[in-house]
Amino acid sequence: MTQTQIAKMTVDQFVTALAAKQPVPGGGAAAACILAQAAALGSMVIAYTLGKPKFEQHKSRLENLEMIFIGARIDALDLADRDANAYLKLNSLWKIPADQRNALPEWHDAVNEAIAAPSAIADLSVAVLAALATMSKITSAQLASDLRIAQLFAHTAMESALLNVQVNLPQLSDTAARTSGETFLATRRSEGARLVALPTTRS
Repeated sequence: MTQTQIAKMTVDQFVTALAAKQPVPGGGAAAACILAQAAALGSMVIAYTLGKPKFEQHKSRLENLEMIFIGARIDALDLADRDANAYLKLNSLWKIPADQRNALPEWHDAVNEAIAAPSAIADLSVAVLAALATMSKITSAQLASDLRIAQLFAHTAMESALLNVQVNLPQLSDTAARTSGETFLATRRSEGARLVALPTTRS
């Protein structure tokens, strides 16, 4: 796959490709696309809030959040391609007998990238969750359900990406790297659970 290929697909093209019997796009790309939608919903909530006199004092903060979401949408779709490309490379090497591929530098490079790509999706998901968590009191209550859906999408993207990290960790030959990966999983899951639990409606 080439960079930005997924971003250029229509929704129908993407879900058709996702349903096909082919290695990519798969769960990692789907997670990144869900994350892009979470960021887009965050932008929509801001769009409906900006210009309302009640929230004028928060204009600067909302504009800063909008920049975060715009960047996250772009980055998430780039990561969809990165994850797909990483798995495509890994999948091609699976055909080599284990005792042979373990001696290949490209195998270890492919494993590292198959972990790094979904890790980046998880990191971006947490950043989007953190941004969304600040919005409940500075955006219109009429958009509370959309804001909550954005949170749930971002959390789902994070958990989905972490599954891809988890499934590839056993392929790492370095024990310290595997331990570091396990710590990363636990930290991100804890942080994501905390952020998604924050309320989106006013008390």
